[in-house]
Amino acid sequence: MPDADTLAHYRTLVKDTTIDGNTLLSTDYFNHFNEVIMLLSMLGDMPDMLDEIRAWQPKTYKQHFEGSGLGFASLAIDAYDHVPPEYRQPFDRVIAELEATIAEAVVVLEAELGSPEVLGFMASDYWQRLQKLVDRGSAIVHGATEQATLDQDAIDALF
Repeated sequence: MPDADTLAHYRTLVKDTTIDGNTLLSTDYFNHFNEVIMLLSMLGDMPDMLDEIRAWQPKTYKQHFEGSGLGFASLAIDAYDHVPPEYRQPFDRVIAELEATIAEAVVVLEAELGSPEVLGFMASDYWQRLQKLVDRGSAIVHGATEQATLDQDAIDALF
């Protein structure tokens, strides 16, 4: 667990960025997953998008910010090592679930390429599941520590 002085230092540094001043996490990381969600939402009409989904590779939080070009990227990378465990552990679990769901989607959807209607229906299910995980991860970024899925009202209240 980071000491109080280190937390206070980073909480001061992250002001005026998209890094949450309490958790030291940024929702910008979810842009990496939003790419797949967008592709899945188009898959029913454009089955060739599966190639792009298949090509998607997970990135760690730090890898994402290293390649982001954001002005606060180095701060996001440094602050990540000081995220309090009550946020870091559930955040890491959501990321693992996002990555596993995407990997599963590729396998399942490849088997349905011959049936566009089924492909579109299943892709819709996957992108909605992924969006719920992104919402849960965003809630953690903004201070939720509970591991149960938050209802939409609770997520909205955090923003």
